[in-house]
Amino acid sequence: MIILDYLISAVWLSPFAYLLLMLLGKLFNRTLKSDLIKQKGDVEKKVDKIIYEIPTVGNYKLVNGVFEEVKNYNLPVPLETWAVVEERDIHKDQYVCDRVVVVPKDFECEDLYKARALEYARRLRKKLVDEGELSLNYVLLEGDDDSLPSHRFIQESLKVDADISTGSITPKIVGAWNTILEYERCIACAFFCNFFTNIGQPLFAHGDGMVISSKADQNVSYDTSTFNKNFRKKLVNSEDGFYLHKAAVMGFRVFNSEEPVYILPPLTVSDAVKQRRRWLWGQWELFSQKMLPLQNRLRLGILMLLGFCIYSIATLGLPLNYLGIIHIQEPLLPAIFATVIIWFGMRAYIIGNAMGWKHGVMGCLLSYVTVTLNFLVQVTGLLKGNPRNFEVIRKE
Repeated sequence: MIILDYLISAVWLSPFAYLLLMLLGKLFNRTLKSDLIKQKGDVEKKVDKIIYEIPTVGNYKLVNGVFEEVKNYNLPVPLETWAVVEERDIHKDQYVCDRVVVVPKDFECEDLYKARALEYARRLRKKLVDEGELSLNYVLLEGDDDSLPSHRFIQESLKVDADISTGSITPKIVGAWNTILEYERCIACAFFCNFFTNIGQPLFAHGDGMVISSKADQNVSYDTSTFNKNFRKKLVNSEDGFYLHKAAVMGFRVFNSEEPVYILPPLTVSDAVKQRRRWLWGQWELFSQKMLPLQNRLRLGILMLLGFCIYSIATLGLPLNYLGIIHIQEPLLPAIFATVIIWFGMRAYIIGNAMGWKHGVMGCLLSYVTVTLNFLVQVTGLLKGNPRNFEVIRKE
């Protein structure tokens, strides 16, 4: 049982590693932001327009509301809104925007569903540039129909000379259980995105809110054959993760902002399972189908596995300890007790900083409930198997 003793001890001490990740992430965020602003000065002066693109499947009311809200930001450069829809969308005439991009039914590429729509719109912008109808002095703001990039995020992204900037996910407050469930997305951004993205080795990406330079938009496709020339499987899910990883591998500069991108949580338990299932199996496809270089796949695979293992082992350790099956070494006990305070403190700080002090307190007190809910939703999605399609969830 000595190996088990040390394994559980190591897992219980892991909050020290998370604290280090969080602090380093903040340091890298500040350092990179300072460097990128210094290098090119006020980038927004070189931008002719922002193209705000939202791919959707008929959610015209949500899309129109988001477009209207962002228009009211009074940004320093003109905003052009694009709704990207499928040919079958019966609401094409109800989108209030500058351009409705209709993806033809017969359009073929290496992607399906949302990735296919994004690739079609990307190729359209490339065509417009080639034909002289669109200047290269644009930036692309990409979002979802259930997300809202904050004014602060867009403003910072215009000033930072990065090719792709991602925002920090901040849930809107909708009910009790689904808001609590989404606390973990704030935590993931603070622990992982701020660290890995800002050292140029991204882990997760957020299609909910990304600002992409015209250079990256014109040159980084969603094509999966880039890293595997014999690849024949189409990209179905995790298109945002694939895109960010691919851009970083190609040498484009990526930056994670601490400014918020607001998202709408899943409205039902069933939708929460659909969403997490889609993400989980999408990441697994990137890993198992060799869509990315080995280094990127290993990074994704190890972090995915650690998430399941740390929760399972830490939870199992409690009854094993009280039953006397494992024995934590006495010199480690003060450090293990300290990790409880560190864990609660980090959660209160991260969630409170994103959503206000009341939610910081709730996120702290309900930390085990929140983590357990997410674990159960993820396991359910795992057991249900690969959806092999893009499962749409209810937005309103």
